[in-house]
Formats: sequence, structure tokens, C-alpha cells
Amino acid sequence: MEYLHRLDQSLLLWLNQFAGHSAALDMAVRGIANIYLIKLGLFSAALWWLWFRREETEAGRRLVVDAIAAVVLAVAASILIQAVMPARPRPLHDAGLPFVPPIGQSRDALKNWSSFPSDNAALGFALAATYFRASRLWGLLACLWAAVVIALPRVYLGLHYPGDVTGGAIIGMLGAFAVARLLPMGRVHRLVAWAEERWRPWFYSAAFLVIYEMMVLFEDVRRACGGAAKLLHALAG
Repeated sequence: MEYLHRLDQSLLLWLNQFAGHSAALDMAVRGIANIYLIKLGLFSAALWWLWFRREETEAGRRLVVDAIAAVVLAVAASILIQAVMPARPRPLHDAGLPFVPPIGQSRDALKNWSSFPSDNAALGFALAATYFRASRLWGLLACLWAAVVIALPRVYLGLHYPGDVTGGAIIGMLGAFAVARLLPMGRVHRLVAWAEERWRPWFYSAAFLVIYEMMVLFEDVRRACGGAAKLLHALAG
């Protein structure tokens, strides 16, 4: 474990040598990391394309359902791991690490959140691994996008160690594998098909909201749950 920790720090600091020298580069990386439309917009569009394509419509729709299930499973597993494991400070917040923040990057970003594993990487690779089932080329391009556009900028900004995004990627791929091979998804597919046919306007309204929340890492849902938990705690106290 000590060796892995040193390797993690070495890789992080090697990448960090490029930070703080160019305001344009640092601003571009922050934009990629913080604008959901850039990092996850194509993944969202791909889900809608798979759902509505004329060729193999039924297979495409099953794949979309599986992709959403894989994301929910992977992100839930990531959050659970963060909750039960000892908190790991992010590189930005580790006083003993000679990390230089990129220009414009606040040291207070995500200060109260554990670094391991990366939710963003879990979500991105859950989708990328699912796209492999549609096309190997799609899958390879999606994995490349998840690595370069979703994961790497977060390491550059000091929000994660390389090991954090690697752990998230593994969780995401395991989530996609579990949905494809282990979970009984047949009933879910039939239920979704029945709901789409029976309540079409409501179905697509709900589908839009689900995919939107997925693309922003369920941020609104997390805030609502956190607020509800605090309210219940206050009422109980």
C-alpha cells in the first residue's frame, strides 16, 4: 500500500509540473472539468441516439436502460465506499503535499468530500463500458473520452489522485459488467417498454429528468437528500 501511495503522489506531481504556468491552459482544463455539457454532453446525446435509432430499436433501448442502471449502481457503490472508508484528503487539501494549484483553482473546492473513489470516473466508465456492447469502436472512443476529458482534468486540478480516478473507473466497469451479466434485467426491460407504451408523455418527461440528473452526477438529488437528512436530524434532536 505504501508503494501505491508513493506512486500515486509521483504521478500526480509529475502532472502538476505543467500547472500554474499558463492561465489559458489552466482555464481550459477548469472549463472541461466543470462544464457538464463538455464532459458528459456527448454521452447523454448517445443515449438518446441509441433509444431512437431505427435500426435495432429494441436492442438499443435495452442498452440505454442497462447504461442508466450501470451508472446508478456505480455511483451508489462509489458513494458507499466514500461513506464507509476513512476519508482521503484531496491533493488540494493535503498540507504535506507540494501541490501547486492551477491558476484560478480554489483550494477550498470539494473540501469536505473524500477523494477516493472518483464519482465522475465511475459514471464515465460505466457508460463507456456499456457502449462497448453497441460497438467496439464506440466503446474505445468512449473510454478514451472518459480518461482524457472526464478523469485527467480532475487529477490536473488536484481534485483527485490518479488512483482515485482509476478506482472510479474500475467501479464503473464492474457496474456495467454486473448489469450485463449478473443482474436479472429482463423484467426491467419489459417494465420500461410497457411504461413507454402506456404513459408516453409522462415517460419521456421522466426520462429527460433522469438523464439530466445522471449527467450532473445527481447533484440536485444529493443536495435534497442532504438537506432532508439535516432537517430530520434537527427535528429528532
